[in-house]
Amino acid sequence: MLIYTLLPFSIKNTETLIYNYIKFFKLLLLNKLFILIPNSIKFNKGFINFYIKKIKFNTNNIDLKYISYKSFLNPFYQISLPVKINILNNNKFNFNFKLFKFPKIDLEGNIICNGLKKIFISKIKRDSGLYFSKLKQKNSKISRASIIFNNNLFIIDLNYKNIIISDLVNKIEINFIIFLHYLGITNFDIIKYSKYGTSIFLKNLLKFNLKEYKLFKYQHFNYLHKLKLFSFYFGKISYNYNFISNLETNKILITFKNKWNLDNKFGFQIKNIFIYLYKDLINILDYLIDLKFNKKSIVDIDNFTNKTIETLPDLILNQLSIIIEKRLVFLITNINKLNRYSNIQFINFINNKKFIFNFKEQFNINPLIQYSDQINSLSEIMHKFKWIKSNKLHIQDINLRDIKSSEIGKLCLINTSEGLNSGLIVYLPQNSLIINNEILTPFNSQNNKKIKLLNFKSISSLNQEKKKIILTKNLIRKNKYFSTLNTIILYKNYLEKSNNSNLILFSEKELFSFAENLIPFIFHNDPTRSLMGAKMQMQSLPLIYNQKALISTETEQILSRKNNNIYSLQEGIIVFVSSYKIIVRDLLNREISYYLPNYKFSNQKTLINYIPIVWVGERVNLGQLLANSQELKDNEFSIGTNCFVMYGSYKGYEFEDALIINKQLIENNIFSSLHMDCYEISLGYNLKNFSEIITSKIPKYNKFIKRNLDTFGIIKESSKVLDKDLLCGKIKFYNLTLKQESLGYFLFNLFGYKIRHIKDTSILISLGNYGRVAKIEINSIPQTIKNLNLYLKLKIFIIKQRILEIGDKLCGRHGNKGVISHIANSIDLPYTKDSISPDIITTSLGVPSRMNVGQLYETLFGLSCNYLDKRLLIKNNLNTKLGSNYLKSLLYFYLKELNFYKGISSFNSYNFGKTNFFDGKTGKKIKGSILFGISFYTKLIHMVKDKIHYRTIGPYSIVTQQPIKSRSKQGGQRFGEMEVWALEAFGAAYNLKELFTLKSDNIKGRLNLQEYLLYNFSIKNVILSESFNLIIKELKSLALNIEALILI
Repeated sequence: MLIYTLLPFSIKNTETLIYNYIKFFKLLLLNKLFILIPNSIKFNKGFINFYIKKIKFNTNNIDLKYISYKSFLNPFYQISLPVKINILNNNKFNFNFKLFKFPKIDLEGNIICNGLKKIFISKIKRDSGLYFSKLKQKNSKISRASIIFNNNLFIIDLNYKNIIISDLVNKIEINFIIFLHYLGITNFDIIKYSKYGTSIFLKNLLKFNLKEYKLFKYQHFNYLHKLKLFSFYFGKISYNYNFISNLETNKILITFKNKWNLDNKFGFQIKNIFIYLYKDLINILDYLIDLKFNKKSIVDIDNFTNKTIETLPDLILNQLSIIIEKRLVFLITNINKLNRYSNIQFINFINNKKFIFNFKEQFNINPLIQYSDQINSLSEIMHKFKWIKSNKLHIQDINLRDIKSSEIGKLCLINTSEGLNSGLIVYLPQNSLIINNEILTPFNSQNNKKIKLLNFKSISSLNQEKKKIILTKNLIRKNKYFSTLNTIILYKNYLEKSNNSNLILFSEKELFSFAENLIPFIFHNDPTRSLMGAKMQMQSLPLIYNQKALISTETEQILSRKNNNIYSLQEGIIVFVSSYKIIVRDLLNREISYYLPNYKFSNQKTLINYIPIVWVGERVNLGQLLANSQELKDNEFSIGTNCFVMYGSYKGYEFEDALIINKQLIENNIFSSLHMDCYEISLGYNLKNFSEIITSKIPKYNKFIKRNLDTFGIIKESSKVLDKDLLCGKIKFYNLTLKQESLGYFLFNLFGYKIRHIKDTSILISLGNYGRVAKIEINSIPQTIKNLNLYLKLKIFIIKQRILEIGDKLCGRHGNKGVISHIANSIDLPYTKDSISPDIITTSLGVPSRMNVGQLYETLFGLSCNYLDKRLLIKNNLNTKLGSNYLKSLLYFYLKELNFYKGISSFNSYNFGKTNFFDGKTGKKIKGSILFGISFYTKLIHMVKDKIHYRTIGPYSIVTQQPIKSRSKQGGQRFGEMEVWALEAFGAAYNLKELFTLKSDNIKGRLNLQEYLLYNFSIKNVILSESFNLIIKELKSLALNIEALILI
C-alpha cells in the first residue's frame, strides 16, 4: 500500500519544521514571555509597565532571487514589546522595546544565514521521567530512583536501613519518609497502599526513621526549609483532601506522557490525567524494594520510550531567559539617560541593533545547524532526516550505538554515518509521524482479514513493546518439527514463532529511509553494501541526459512529490512557455506568471535548473505539475542512466573494482553534468590611498584574451571562456608618495610626462574552469556596506560542463562503486552476437566477496526489460509474500521468454543469465560465458578535476621530521604504502630513493643536498635516515647487538 497517498505530510521533515515553528509562535514563545517578563518594574524615579498581551512580531521582506556565499542576506523575525515609562514628574511616553531577533524559516524548512540555506539537525535526548538503577557504594548495594524534569534532578536512594531523597541542583538531602509525612502521608497510609505493607523490611524502615525526628527537633528551621523546597517541586498538598492543590508548579508526575510511562512501570492503567500524588511516591518506594530483593529487572535507560526530540524552537527557548534578563537590565540601567536625551534619541539608543541579541552568530557556530546538502533532491531530504543521538560524538558506549527493539520503526535500521560516529548519527524511516516531539509509526493490523485503505493506525514506542511485530510474512514450512504453519515474530527483544493473528506488520517503508528504499532487491544484499549504496545515491550528480530506471521501486514517485517543483495554483490554459517563465490564464481571465528559478547554484556548486513540461494551449488543473527539476523525468526521481554492464576482465584494468567504460558514453554526453561558479568582483575607493576602475584598454593582454570583453571591460553574456581568459579588466590607481611626487615633477618638467602608480588587478578565469557565461549582475553597494570603501560589485556566473574522465567515480544502487581506469574504443571491446558492446566492464570478483546478490538480479531483470520493452516495479519483499522461490522463478520465466518469443539466441539455455562474447580485435569467440545485463549507474560528485592537487616540498613534522600529511595543512610530498606501490609498478627506483631519504626524514642528507645546490659541495651517498636509526634502537632494546659497517 502506498501510504503517502493518504499521508502527504508524513514526508518528514519540512512540514514538521514549519509546524513546530508555527506552534513556537502561537504558543511556546508567548507562554515563555508571559512567565519571564513581569507586568511592571519599579525604579528610582518611577515605574515601567510591560504590555505582554500586545506583543508584536516584525519581519523584513527580502528578495531571494540571486544570492551568493558573500551575501549579507539574513531574513529574521523581530519581537517588540510595548512599554510605558511613568516618571514621577508626570512624564509618560510609550514605545516599542525590541527584545531579540531570530532567523526566519522558509516553506522548505530551511534557515537562511548569510544568504545560504541551513538545516537544523534534530537531537534525540533523554526525556524527563523516572529511571531506576542499582549501584554499589562502600560495600553496600543501593537501589536508586532518579527523577529528571526541567533541568532538575532528584535522587531517591534505598539502602539496607534508610531511604534518602536528594536534590542535586540545590545540593540538599532529607529523609524520604519524613518528606512523605510532611506531605500528609502517614505511616498508616504507607502500610495501607504499599504492597509491602505487612513486610518486616518496611516496618523496620519506618521504625528506623523515628530516629530522624530527633535530628528534626535540633535542626528544625534548617530541615523545614529543605522540606518546603522539595514540596514546591512536587506540589503542595492539602491535608484535608490529600490531593494536589497547586497545579501550576513544575511537577514531573502530572504530565500525561510521563504519567503514562510511570503507570506502565508500576503495572496499572491510567484513567485520568489527575492522579493522587501519594500513590506515585509509595509506588516508587515499592519499586525500590523490588529492586533490592531482585524481584524486578532494570529497564534499559537508553530505551526509546525514554527519549524525546529537541527541535529548533527548543534551542531558542533554552536561551530566552538569559536574553530577556539582559535586555531588561539594559533598559533599567540606561533609564537615567532620559534626562540627557530626548524621547526619540532614547528610543533609538535602546533599540540600537548593536544591543539587540541576534541568533545569527549562534546559528553560524552551532554544529547542529549545517549548510543544506543540495547535491540532489534526495540528499536535501535525507539531510533533513538526519538526527543525532548524543551531544558527545566519538563516544565509546556500544549500548548507545546498538539498535534496540524499541527503535524498530522509529529509526532506520541501516542508514547511519560511517566511521567513528557510526550509530550516533541516524536517519528517520520513510513512514514516520512526529507528533508532540514523539515519533509514531504507521502499521497494518493483521487481526482483520480486510485492510481498509483509510483505516490506518500509528503506534508509539511504549505501546510497541506490548505488541508482537512481524517484519515479514515468511511462513516456516511443515516438517517433523513444525506440524503447523508458523510466523516469525519479534516480541520483547526475542524472536518467537507464533500462529496468533493479533499481530502488527512493519514493511520496509517503516524500517528503512528513502535512500534504502530506492535500492531494489535490498533484502538480497549485505547491509554494509546497502548502506554504501544509500550514501552513494545521496552523492550523485544530476545529469543532462538522465533515464528512468528499468527496475524501479515505488519510492521514486514519492520523492518527486517532495521535490521543489512548480505546480499550478489555478485551473486554466497555458498562454506562454519559455525557459524562465510560464503564464497561465485561469477561468476568471487572469494571467498568473510562474517564474522558473533557473541558473542558480547550490551549496555544492551544482546547477539548479527547472524544465517546463507543458505546452502552449494545454489545459491544466489545480495542482498539476508545470515544471520539474533536472533530476526528475516524467515526475519520477531518476538521477542516473541504464548501462550495459559486463562482469569480466579487460587487459587487467578492472583491478580493485576499477571500471572500463565505452568511449561512446563520452561522445553521447551520457554522464555529463552541469556545474556553476560565481566570480565576485568588487570596486573600491579611498581618497587618501587608491581607487579602482574597470576598462578594456589594458595593453598587457592581447586581442585573443580580450575578445569577449565589451567597451566597459566586462565579459559579455553567453560568451564561451577558456583557460586564462579575461573576465574583467580592472586597474588600481595608487596615490603617489613624497618621493614619487618629487620624481613626477622632475619628469613632467623635462618631458611633459605625468607619472602614475598603477597596478593591474584584472580577473582571469582559473585553470580548468572553462565554460560559458550564464549571466552577469551589476549591483551598486548599499549605504550599509559603503563603510568598506566599495562602490560597485560584479557577479559573473559561469556554467561548466563536466564529461567523464579517467579518475571519476561511477556507482550503482547496490554500493558497487568504482573509479574509471580506462576509456576504450567501442570497436576494441568484446561484443555479443547482436553486436552490442558493453558500456561498463567491471570485475566479477566484487560480487561474491561482498554478497551483492541483488546486483545480479537487477542486471538480469534489466536486460530482459530492455528486450521486452517494459519496466518492472519490484517490491523488495516479493519472496516473503509469494513464496521463497518466487523471484528466482520469475527471473527464469523472463529469460526463457527472451529465447522463445523474441528469437534472441545469445543466452545459454544450460547456464541462465550468461552470454557468449567475441573478441573485438580478433573476432574470435571468447571461451566460456560471461554475465551481461543492464544496471542503473550514477555519477558521483567526487570528480578528479576537484581532487587533483600538485604538491611541492612542504613543511616537516618536528617530532618525526617527515612531511606533514593532509591538504589543509599544506602538506608536502608524503608517500604512503599505496603510493609506493604505484611507483613500484613503473619501476621508478631512483624516485623512490629520493622520496624515502632526501624528501623524508634524512636530516643530514637534506642539509648535504642544500650545500651541494648552493655551494657546490660534494654529495655523500650513504647517510642513514632517522626512521632507520629508530629501528636500530628498537632492536637494541631487544638485547640484539646491531653494528653497521659502511664499505667504501
